[in-house]
Amino acid sequence: MAGTPPRTRRQYMQLQFVFDYRSPYAYLASAQLPALSAPIEHLLVDVLAVMRKVNNRPSTECPAKVRYAHVDAGRWARRYGMELRPNAALMNALKQQLFEGAMLSLAGLAALELGVFERVHPALFEALWAGDDDLLSEAGRIHFLRERGIDADVWHRANSSHIRDRLAHQSEDAAERGVFGVPSFFVGSQLFFGNDRLDFVRDALLSENAPQGSQS
Repeated sequence: MAGTPPRTRRQYMQLQFVFDYRSPYAYLASAQLPALSAPIEHLLVDVLAVMRKVNNRPSTECPAKVRYAHVDAGRWARRYGMELRPNAALMNALKQQLFEGAMLSLAGLAALELGVFERVHPALFEALWAGDDDLLSEAGRIHFLRERGIDADVWHRANSSHIRDRLAHQSEDAAERGVFGVPSFFVGSQLFFGNDRLDFVRDALLSENAPQGSQS
């Protein structure tokens, strides 16, 4: 009787990383993912669209939660040995809605499409959470790319209708799969939420990737 073929050593369960660059916890978690030694699918979303879809409310609407998250994220950054120094100008522009909140996720999707994601992805996180890059002016955005040797017009592509449609679709799909905030992770059908759940993510990957018949 035919059964499921055993997984070979080179067939690893994929980790799906659901995130928005606006989340400090997504920034912190992203830097830990390479240590999981799993193929990663980056699923960018507009976190506010996801939250609206599932009737969740942003942390920014609760000042006490904002204050706690600032302290807590700092603790995690120190544990990871990471710099956490939010870009004051960019954060202020986001709060005042002078810079489109979803633009960084749109830029990430554009970078994926243009084949420059590996360079743009960490730079976008750093620009918001550990840098002072000028992403508010057109000249600053161009310099941001050229400084990293990227000639592709990521920002123009990010503003295209099909990239916007793709982000909207991914956000809706994530909500339908049970996502209510970021960072979230899928290992198969298992959903994990939060930077502080990476140990469970690791365990799930190890379990899924264990040879059949092995004992836990």
